[in-house]
Amino acid sequence: MTKSVPAKDSERTLLLATWNLRDFDASKRYGNGPRLKESLYYIAEVISRFDFVAVQEVNELGEWKQVMRLLGDHWDYICTDVTDYKLGGNGERLLYAFDRRKVQFRNIAGEIVLPNNMLVSSVTTELDGAKLYSGKQFRRTPFLASFQSNWFKFDICTVHIYYGAGSGAKLKQRIEEIERIAKYFGRRADAAEKDGKALILLGDFNIVHPDHKTMKALEDHDFKIPRALNRPSNLDMTKYYDQIAFRAHQKVLDFIDTPDPAQANAKAGIVELFSAVFRDGDFDQYKDNASKTTSGKKVLNGTSNDHETLESYYEEWRTFQFSDHKPMWVCIDSDDADEYLDLISSE
Repeated sequence: MTKSVPAKDSERTLLLATWNLRDFDASKRYGNGPRLKESLYYIAEVISRFDFVAVQEVNELGEWKQVMRLLGDHWDYICTDVTDYKLGGNGERLLYAFDRRKVQFRNIAGEIVLPNNMLVSSVTTELDGAKLYSGKQFRRTPFLASFQSNWFKFDICTVHIYYGAGSGAKLKQRIEEIERIAKYFGRRADAAEKDGKALILLGDFNIVHPDHKTMKALEDHDFKIPRALNRPSNLDMTKYYDQIAFRAHQKVLDFIDTPDPAQANAKAGIVELFSAVFRDGDFDQYKDNASKTTSGKKVLNGTSNDHETLESYYEEWRTFQFSDHKPMWVCIDSDDADEYLDLISSE
């Protein structure tokens, strides 16, 4: 990771990331046991390499507060309450963690609630000449906030879009959720441009593929994804769930896309989580931990429907220690001092 992510000591750039932390501090972990203390250290180490991280799938905050203590006093966070279970939110929170030495919260935050005429799976009827709307809110309410780093001001919205299913009505709901948040958040673009702000829409979109209508639902509202991030971010590099999309001045995207992401000085990328810890060859080190979980015991007594060996189960167990999503990041030029001074001197 040290080699793949730029140093964060530059005053001219902002290192911004998104990361779905699998079932973080969730009461229900599907028989995979709690996180080890060392896992919290690894998570804190990953987050510390950035200036700002949008985090999805945070449930309770006990473990998160431990991570914050490891990060130090200069780190802060703001998060949502849990979305009501009746909406299908699974008790998850959305969260922003930021290094206060580089990022300032601009005291604006809120969860997005759709107006009646934009509801997901909406149905419109008329009664005595008046339109009546019915439909669904987001399963997990998107979280919007305003921040600033150096001269770079940004409104940011993080999401964990409903997955549902790979086809049929539930896939349609997923597509509609993406379309609704892109349309709703995108309405701020004109006002943001006048205020010199960028709009950043990021998180776990459960997008199938860049050519799929899940991606089209995002791009139809003029959100641009840097070319450097147009690649998978899950463990086996087959899924495009995580995204960072912008409505911003073209120079923001140009900066991120220069140079090529394969080069050593890339300005966007994906962190390879298991290159240094919980590696493929580390099974012997963790087999006792994996064997003590409910799922591990089923493997050992031959009642597991998913794994024949404990070593096979270790591949899944480690994702509940770290995550099954890789952090996706961008490096943004945050030093617009010269342009700002040119602007005010011409007024």
